[in-house]
Amino acid sequence: MIEQRRQQPRQVTGRVAAWSWWKLLLAALLVIPGAVALALKSSGVAAVFRPPAGPPDTLKHVGAPLPKPPLGVEARYLRRAVIKETGREAEITGLMQRYNVTRPLARQIYGAAVAQRIDPELAFRLIRVESVFDADAGNMGALGLTQVMLGTATDIDPEVDTPKELLDPDTNMRVGFTNLRNMIELFDGDVRLAVIAYNRGEVAVQRALRRGKDPENGYGERVLGPRHHGGQRYTGKGLLPATATASTTQ
Repeated sequence: MIEQRRQQPRQVTGRVAAWSWWKLLLAALLVIPGAVALALKSSGVAAVFRPPAGPPDTLKHVGAPLPKPPLGVEARYLRRAVIKETGREAEITGLMQRYNVTRPLARQIYGAAVAQRIDPELAFRLIRVESVFDADAGNMGALGLTQVMLGTATDIDPEVDTPKELLDPDTNMRVGFTNLRNMIELFDGDVRLAVIAYNRGEVAVQRALRRGKDPENGYGERVLGPRHHGGQRYTGKGLLPATATASTTQ
């Protein structure tokens, strides 16, 4: 009898506890969705949990300080963005973009061409056809950016008498552009004949002309035509005026 009395409160407590859990579960099922809906409609809560407006900025939202570029970098960027390039730099940028070369290389070619009074556009065209801007290019004895033969280079500058010297980009362009200038002057400013002579040699071109034949072997069109040159045909005179050379190099 004592054991039954001791067990009876436990059975009642168990039923009450079970009923309490069911009530709590039922209340949760009814209250939680309502609370969520109310929170979503509340502007204050939505403002806290909605994703940030504008572009993502991880450092900003974690509270870390944003890095600041040096003032010099900002100044250079603003100068390029606001001030339009003119003159020499504008030409270099245009040729650099057309032939997809680096700015240092574009400046180097431009300067070497102007130093020999060669139109920089013609210089870029020649190098594009000859070596595709590979300073170490070599083919059947022709070397470097302008693909000059060592014998031709030595005739122009006796101090250039080794392949290593001729492969130096500055030396190579100086010799190559001097040879091109000589051809333009030899053929009285006829750029097409001069370019062909650069490839075939002046003797072969003069022989063809004496026979009444066109010395074109396809090379002139490759250099002066639109293909590989941004779709533009060369219309320049080949040589820069002597008075323009000094001002352009500054």
